[in-house]
Amino acid sequence: MKKVLSIIICLVMALSVGTAVCAGEVKFTDVNPGSWYYDDVMNAVELGIINGKTTTKFAPDDNLTYAEAIKIAACMYQVYKEGEVLLVPGGEPWYQTYVDYAKDHGIISKDYNYNEKATRAGYMEIFANALPDEALEEINNVPHGSIPDVPVYEEYCDEIYKLYRAGILQGVDSSRRCEPSANIKRCEVAAIITRMMDESERLKFNMPGYEDIILDDPDIEIKEYETIVVGPSEEPYNPETPEYTLDNTKTPVEIKTQPQSVETLGYSSPGTLLVEATEGSGRYTYQWKYRKGRETYDVVDTFYVIGATTNKLTIYTNPNNEMTGASIYCCVTDANGTSINSKTASVFGPFTMKVEEFLFDEDRNMIVTGRLNDGLLKKGDKLSVERNGKVIAFITVVDLQMFDKSLDEARKGDNIGLVFELTDGVRPASGDTVMRYYDYQQLDLSDIVN
Repeated sequence: MKKVLSIIICLVMALSVGTAVCAGEVKFTDVNPGSWYYDDVMNAVELGIINGKTTTKFAPDDNLTYAEAIKIAACMYQVYKEGEVLLVPGGEPWYQTYVDYAKDHGIISKDYNYNEKATRAGYMEIFANALPDEALEEINNVPHGSIPDVPVYEEYCDEIYKLYRAGILQGVDSSRRCEPSANIKRCEVAAIITRMMDESERLKFNMPGYEDIILDDPDIEIKEYETIVVGPSEEPYNPETPEYTLDNTKTPVEIKTQPQSVETLGYSSPGTLLVEATEGSGRYTYQWKYRKGRETYDVVDTFYVIGATTNKLTIYTNPNNEMTGASIYCCVTDANGTSINSKTASVFGPFTMKVEEFLFDEDRNMIVTGRLNDGLLKKGDKLSVERNGKVIAFITVVDLQMFDKSLDEARKGDNIGLVFELTDGVRPASGDTVMRYYDYQQLDLSDIVN
């Protein structure tokens, strides 16, 4: 890490595709001193890692391409290793020099559609290998599986977690989602370059739910999870507590709080089912169970399932995990051997539905039909519609129909007619994807042909 800081002063070569410009001469007409990214852009240009598209235009709102991402990564790597940038654009196409260098030095191991806009996951894969591990020291507590929309089974998972833990990235909102399929602007890249090359600019944080854990505290052992069997007061069981005397005068054990179905923010995000008991005799024991067809099975703790024998069951959703969307209930037993089952509930992954057909009913209400791939849908829910990776509409659920009957809710696997109100954008069509609405989403109707 110290090497990065000591050689920054050696960055003197501008690396844009166009004409090189010395830092002292830079004056971009589209980068205003009042912009949030002004300092980052100027710093990144002074470092020589990025430059304007012309001598006067930086294009801060343009999306980064894969070719540009690889060029930047190759330059950062060479600065770290050699103290200066010797690479220059040349050949056909212009980025071939950087691609060859990146492959030779293990920054990339595959080909890209170089002129396409880079996704956030795509550029993160590249940038995570732009500096050696010693230059990306972990400073944040980001447990595996804690980033809501980065499934642990995705090939880009490790690279994204590496950058979060090093303080290069912090997520796009309070839940620290990554938005891996979104694009990234050049102004945002400038901020990331600054953090890559200057450790004093890196971001220190903990993931939601881990705020009280300090990563470098030697007295704290960080654990991904811990399973605890609890008693009627929901306090951890203490084996030194005097033996409990059965009280057969109490009424039978009852369920005070029933588990409620939940939908997670993204795959690999946790969803929790809670059950609370009352009355009965002695300490309660818990066994969560799930139904598969006509059979019933005990839930067991795995990488994705935590707390199978406690009153709180946590499931990290995964489309390939049979526990995601399963019908689950808890069997609570008191010390006298009396048992009672809770109601069933489920932990769903994020809602999505592929549109099979768009139509009007006899009252001219707009309807889309399809099958819920995952999730839990209710009347009044606000949704977005995606086409070719772009959000083209916002809609609100007016009614849910199945076999000419109105439903209060629909869930994973249901084939429904979704009656909706179009609040913004264009009408959905067959092949579009309906998904959960988030306030960061923006309409993009640039490819819509009227």
